[in-house]
Amino acid sequence: MWIEKISLKDFRCFFGEHEIEFSQDPKKNVTLIHAENGVGKTTLLNALLWCFYGDTTAKFEKRDDLVNYDARAVGREQAYVEVLFEHNDKRYRSRRYTKRGSGDREFTIMRLDDGHLFTLPNPDAFINTVIPRGMAGHFLFDGEHAEVFLGEDNRSSIRKAVQDILGCSLIKTAISDLADTATYYRKQMPTSKASASLDVISSRIDTLTTQIATAMSARGDMLGDIERIEQQIADIDDKLRNSAAARQLQTRRDRAMTELSRARQRAKEAQDEVLRWLGDNGRYLVSTKITELAMDHLNQQDVKGKLPSPYNEEFVTDLLEMEKCICGADLKLGTQAHDAVASLLHKAANATMRSRIGKVRAQLSQLRTERLKAPGRLEAANTRFANASQDISRLEADLQEISEQLAGINFDEIATREIRRNELRVEANRKREQIGSLDRGILLSESEKAAAERDLRKLAAEDAGARVFVGRYTLCETLKARLERELVEEERIARSVLRKSINSILERTSRKAFRLQMTDDYSISLVNDAGTQIPKTTGENQLLGLAFTAALVEFAKLRRNAEDYRLLRGTVAPLVLDSPFGQLDDEYRKTAAQYVPEMAGQVILMVSTSQASGGVLEALHGRIGEEYVLIRHNKDPREDRTPEVKQFNGKDVETTQFDAEYDGSSFFRVTR
Repeated sequence: MWIEKISLKDFRCFFGEHEIEFSQDPKKNVTLIHAENGVGKTTLLNALLWCFYGDTTAKFEKRDDLVNYDARAVGREQAYVEVLFEHNDKRYRSRRYTKRGSGDREFTIMRLDDGHLFTLPNPDAFINTVIPRGMAGHFLFDGEHAEVFLGEDNRSSIRKAVQDILGCSLIKTAISDLADTATYYRKQMPTSKASASLDVISSRIDTLTTQIATAMSARGDMLGDIERIEQQIADIDDKLRNSAAARQLQTRRDRAMTELSRARQRAKEAQDEVLRWLGDNGRYLVSTKITELAMDHLNQQDVKGKLPSPYNEEFVTDLLEMEKCICGADLKLGTQAHDAVASLLHKAANATMRSRIGKVRAQLSQLRTERLKAPGRLEAANTRFANASQDISRLEADLQEISEQLAGINFDEIATREIRRNELRVEANRKREQIGSLDRGILLSESEKAAAERDLRKLAAEDAGARVFVGRYTLCETLKARLERELVEEERIARSVLRKSINSILERTSRKAFRLQMTDDYSISLVNDAGTQIPKTTGENQLLGLAFTAALVEFAKLRRNAEDYRLLRGTVAPLVLDSPFGQLDDEYRKTAAQYVPEMAGQVILMVSTSQASGGVLEALHGRIGEEYVLIRHNKDPREDRTPEVKQFNGKDVETTQFDAEYDGSSFFRVTR
């Protein structure tokens, strides 16, 4: 089977008519669809499943509410999905409508022959020959929950997957019918002298059979409950991972806001310093010439001995008062010697003058020193301002990134989710204890039933008529046991094939030296060469889920021509991968992406921007035949929202648009 095109009208988030064509080039067999969360990846995946089978995946919310809200608002009450596909060299068009009236035909398949359309009489039966319903879900890979599917408590899901790909519905139906027939023959035994005892034993077998069936059903339900609980826990874990990341982002934002405040303060201080510099250092720069001239004059006068004066006013006054010169001559008032010394007072420097000259010299010296320092201070202030400005730009960009990552996260729900997670874990553990009790009861009932059947055959041997019915009963039980053994053997062979295929894939994609171990009860683990079990990381669980899906697809392909009256044939179908790289690191993403085109003849790969990182696009280079972007339309006004524009193959695409005519999604082709 190859899908050519899917068309949707008013289906969930797709308002109006939309279509997307898929690559059918065997060499470029990947159709790549870029879509952020909540834009329509899951809707597209479920549209395929719903069109063929009228069903959706378990996590598809409001599965009965399929008509687009805006379409209803304008009076359109019906939606449809149409798939154009090729099977065995013939082309078909399948279309399913939502219910509108009792006379409407919901599902049709038409064969296209030379431009003519022929309606198939039984479309449900036909589509199940193309892809049996039990197999279909395994061609739809949900990467966000792969690790849950392969969890330790999901053995029944793994077994069901193997049985689905084996096409076990016929043999399981035969086993069930033989059990009913055996019961019928046992109850038809004729009346005889041993009838009273036979009735008691037969009644006891009925009771034990009912007990076993009830216990097995309850056990299956509880296993299903545990799987659903684990699924809910995984959903909560996914949200809590986002919440944990949100807490980390919030811490980063708080730290960035503090750093931004400090950076802005540093920038302001640097700016203020520049302004102060202009006020404080302006006089140093404008007085450069006068400072140099004044200092040079003082120095020259100092060299000439004129500044400061060689005569001290206080010293000359003291000599005149003592009337005695330092040379010993008398300085009597009125003498020529007295007058000569007294005349020195006109040239002598007193303390005030000397202080003033010292201050002038000091001030001039300071002017010169500060003038030399001024450029360095300005440069330092400008450097601090530039560094602070760079920090501001970096922190503002970081805050913008944090804000974008935090968009849509509801912090108030974190505590509630954590409490609910713990409640679910307690509930799962309680159900595991109940399953253990049921297993013990089933074992005891089966032992009692086997003993009762031996007693029944022994008593029936005494009556010829009863022997006939016991023989028929025994034949049905024997055939039933034979089919059960054959089913077990087919599953054993399937496990062996799958193990080999998965280990081959892991050898090519994993960085660790480990191999898959799958037990007879479908317990999945990874072991090293020594056989020691290795704990699986989240990324390794997802890689293992991807490998398991690839192995199932390959096994279905191997069995497409199988001739077995007990089992349905396998099939070849497109593989739809939704977010297969979400939990993988960059190196694993690149390695897994290189393998994706080999997983099936036709691959539809849906990824978000983050999931397409880490070398994914480079690894897929040359294998992409068609490429689309899912665009989100919003009727709300843009206002201050920043446009979300991304580039795909050199084309700028606005992935989120506002002021639109409707709320919903659309496809935009960006194929090279």
